[in-house]
Amino acid sequence: MTYRIDEVAEMTGLGRTTIFALLKQGDLRRVKIGARTLILASDVDALLQRQAA
Repeated sequence: MTYRIDEVAEMTGLGRTTIFALLKQGDLRRVKIGARTLILASDVDALLQRQAA
């Protein structure tokens, strides 16, 4: 399962800039399909679990 950048921003309360920084750092992985950038749901879950701990 994957999410769009805007969906991740809405779910987490993070801004797009922060999400792109997390992608660049490797904390989130992207999947490119055509022009669309998708983020793996498992990465979003793992990020939230790390922050909650």
